[in-house]
Amino acid sequence: MPDFSYTARTKAGVIQKDIMQAVSERAVADVLRTQGLMPTMIKPARRGFNFKSVIDLVRPIKLLDRITFIKNLGVMLKAGLPVSRSLKILSAQTPNPRFSAIVSDIARMVESGISLADAMGKYPNVFSSIFVSMVRVGEVSGNLEQNLGYLADQMQRDYDLVSKARGALTYPVMVLFALAIVGFLMFTFVLPKLTSTFTDLHVQLPLMTLVVIFIVNIFANYGIFLLVLFVCLAAAFVWWRTTIPGKKIIHKVILYMPIVAPVVIKINLARFVRVFASLIKSGMPVVESLEVSSHVVGNIYYQQTIAAAASKVKVGSPLSAAFIKQPRLFSNLIIQMMEVGEESGTTDTVLTEVANFYESEIDQTMKNLSSILEPVIMMVIGVVVGALAIALITPIYNITSSIN
Repeated sequence: MPDFSYTARTKAGVIQKDIMQAVSERAVADVLRTQGLMPTMIKPARRGFNFKSVIDLVRPIKLLDRITFIKNLGVMLKAGLPVSRSLKILSAQTPNPRFSAIVSDIARMVESGISLADAMGKYPNVFSSIFVSMVRVGEVSGNLEQNLGYLADQMQRDYDLVSKARGALTYPVMVLFALAIVGFLMFTFVLPKLTSTFTDLHVQLPLMTLVVIFIVNIFANYGIFLLVLFVCLAAAFVWWRTTIPGKKIIHKVILYMPIVAPVVIKINLARFVRVFASLIKSGMPVVESLEVSSHVVGNIYYQQTIAAAASKVKVGSPLSAAFIKQPRLFSNLIIQMMEVGEESGTTDTVLTEVANFYESEIDQTMKNLSSILEPVIMMVIGVVVGALAIALITPIYNITSSIN
């Protein structure tokens, strides 16, 4: 975003000069007015390289920033403030400069007559399709404040799910990462000095020791090359997992992995059911709710199944029947509760209860996940260290026995 230098006057008549990042001069003026300042001059700033400006330009807009924004917007609308006025106040209060400029630009568009949903749709990387859809439904139905509450609740629960998953996996990932670094340093710099002694003695060595020596020689001679190769392979894997064929293979494997698969299935189900129920509650038609919900689940097979269900429901198929052919992805509980919801006309209420159930299951699973993974990691480390110790100690023992 460009920088603008401005001169403004306070209510007391004091002149203030400074530089502000914004999408336009009008956005700068709007922010100044919300701060109680009267702008007298605004123009593009001419300044040299500013590292902070570059950081602010690429600074990510976190999910927590958007949750705070939508909650505060709902509170202001409930208090009776106009949408444009609320957005201007939030722009001035937002600590993230990039997000502040985006909110200011949305306020300007709303003030010019564009709907809030269409203005948010100009920034798809910040406001997702579910975000825009729920706001649009709220504007059309006149329940914008209520829909913002549904949206804030759904986003908060999504944030809690992600936080729990990251918290449970942080320790195992850090342990494995540290183990990989220590292993690389040992095989590259420490073990070659020991294995060279065995080679110089020209004695018969056990097979396990020969394997270790072979691996150590590779690391000692081509360690830097292996490191570069690993980085390149990791970068290629990260790119490949974003492609459709890569997603299909990786997501299929994840759905059949022990320990991991049940967690992934529950997280995808909880996300889908929570969002789907919120969209129906906000007044969105079932077909459109399914289409939007298909974008919030992470697994591609859930995305495809939900999108296909939207097509089936569109031609008159019952909601529960659209998922019954995927028993691995959608449990009997989901199918049965959908049937109950359709029969009683309380699909949103029933699915909200199902979402609460799965979220409590995920909470309990995440609490136990670390305690499950820790002994597994310790066993792996023990096996590796034990095999390495046997491979190195056995020839030393044999050589000592021969000398005696």
